[in-house]
Amino acid sequence: MRVILFDIDSLRPDHLGCYGYGRPTSPVIDSIAAEGICFDRYYCSDSPCMPSRHALISGRFGIRNGVVTHGGPRSRFHVHEKLYGGIDDAEQLLQRRLRERGLDTICFSNFAWRHCATWFGFGWTEFHSPNLKGGSESAAEVTAPVLRWLKANAGRDDYFLYVNLWDPHRTYRMGAEWAERFQGTPAPAWPDEAAIRAHQQCTGPFTAHRQFKDDKSTVALMPGAVNNRADYEHMATGYDAAIAYADHHAGLILDELKRQGAYDDCAVVITADHGDAFGEHGVYSDHVCADECIHRIPLVVKWPGQAAPGSRCGSLRYNTDLAPTLIELCGGNVPGGYDGQSFAPQLRGQAGGEREFLVWSHGLYTIQRAVRTRRHLMIETYDDHGYNSFDPRALYDMEADPYQTRNLYAHEPATVRTLQGHLAAWLAEQQAKPRAIGDPLLALVKDRAGAKA
Repeated sequence: MRVILFDIDSLRPDHLGCYGYGRPTSPVIDSIAAEGICFDRYYCSDSPCMPSRHALISGRFGIRNGVVTHGGPRSRFHVHEKLYGGIDDAEQLLQRRLRERGLDTICFSNFAWRHCATWFGFGWTEFHSPNLKGGSESAAEVTAPVLRWLKANAGRDDYFLYVNLWDPHRTYRMGAEWAERFQGTPAPAWPDEAAIRAHQQCTGPFTAHRQFKDDKSTVALMPGAVNNRADYEHMATGYDAAIAYADHHAGLILDELKRQGAYDDCAVVITADHGDAFGEHGVYSDHVCADECIHRIPLVVKWPGQAAPGSRCGSLRYNTDLAPTLIELCGGNVPGGYDGQSFAPQLRGQAGGEREFLVWSHGLYTIQRAVRTRRHLMIETYDDHGYNSFDPRALYDMEADPYQTRNLYAHEPATVRTLQGHLAAWLAEQQAKPRAIGDPLLALVKDRAGAKA
């Protein structure tokens, strides 16, 4: 069988048509959703890029694989090695486990280079670095070598093809013509002028008045700052144009599979490493915290013989669940050291598998840990990195306040106690697992405190 996974950087699901967005950003992704299933409550366990992708390939949370930030000792991947080399079977990586099941694993990504993520490159049959831009390459520059590979391997079967597209990560450098399709369709209504005015008082990187005042401000689809609603619409339209650009190029790859007659029997998975903020906590066009808009990511799956076309799953899910799911669907055994839980049964329409809560971490800008239930989000901030928009402890009602503008921590003590109990139980569970390594996020807090002393 053939499995194609598109990992599209910084992609918010609420900017995709299949998740209810009003602008035509994603006709290709929407068509895949119509043939398969959308996951509505799918989240990365750790953010941003490096922690999220290591959680994906390892099936383990950052507290267990050691990667909770970019760079330094808390970004070093932790695995147990066999006596004479190689990763212990209990922690074998996704790409190697699929390879053991007879699928060649092919990767087209500059992620390992961009973030010095050495372990990400281990175990693939082929690992392609599309060019020398280290993550700044356009979808066209990634798609070209992927298409060459597909054409050269037209008769090949039994492979897992991982394609990493970066375009929705700022800065949005595609031609301005990609934004023209959105004329006449409004950008999201929030943040409004009042919210943007209030955001002018926010401090920290990527806040409204600390945007792109240097050479990046000359990019056509990027404003120099977000001072008003027009600036916000300019930026949101640039982001949507970047999504449309990536979506189009993903379509070129799928069109080649259709030309080969291989598409109908091909499994297609579309997801992301994390989302981006567009006004939440006064942050624009970046990923700085353990927030809903950062941790919620899309998951669209077309798997022949599995999910009914056009179906949806509302269960709380982690991106760490994807590796065991792919392994199970490909006939393999899930390593015993994984934290993720396969949702293959849900693809088949079976009930069950619902988690009561999720725990997230972020360790790049802020250092935060969060607990998400179906209704509430509690965020604890251990280092605010100069942001004045994050309270040390916060509770939000995500049904009534999806943009997290009202901190209810002091007003709902019973809810706070429940979520604190969830967090304490989760931490105890991770530390009780075999080969626990301590808490790298709290170690990161100590590292920063020492650096500031």
